[in-house]
Amino acid sequence: MSAVPSTVHLLFFYFFAAMTIASALLVVLLRNIVQSAFALFFTLFGVAGIYILLGADFVGVTQVLIYIGGVMILIVFGVMLTHNSYSVDIFNRLGTLVMGTISAIVTFTIIYYAIRQVPWRLIGYKASIPTTRPIGTLLMTDYLLPFELASVLLVLAMVGAAYLIRSELRVGKERKDRDKRGAGLERKDA
Repeated sequence: MSAVPSTVHLLFFYFFAAMTIASALLVVLLRNIVQSAFALFFTLFGVAGIYILLGADFVGVTQVLIYIGGVMILIVFGVMLTHNSYSVDIFNRLGTLVMGTISAIVTFTIIYYAIRQVPWRLIGYKASIPTTRPIGTLLMTDYLLPFELASVLLVLAMVGAAYLIRSELRVGKERKDRDKRGAGLERKDA
């Protein structure tokens, strides 16, 4: 068993890492919210690819299903339902840029020193075995109740969000109708 992964494995890793970093930078730097949302898609896809390369196939597939599938759909609907969202510029002021840069440097420094303190051992590279079957079996046997409770909680959160959006739309419509009636009364008085 060799301690070095194959060249193809390394090429895929560097591809997914470069895609993740480049698209994450685009998420932060682009001014258009729609373009940022699409860049986020590629960031999440790159992270899923890295998970799969590391042998965490269940986590990678979950990343694709939940984040890419669910969160991106919510982002696209949120962008589509927002008025004039295509022309919204999300420019960060200088103060935000400075604080973001400082926090990024501090975070990178902490991670760097944490990595330097760990005595890393080089172990042989071996083909990963699928982890989806044992995790699926555990989810459907030992952890069925927490799994179902989490799904009910997510459904309740979606229903609550839909209710809040409908009530916000109703309040906005009532306000618009009230403003129209107020403008009609002013014309009659004049």
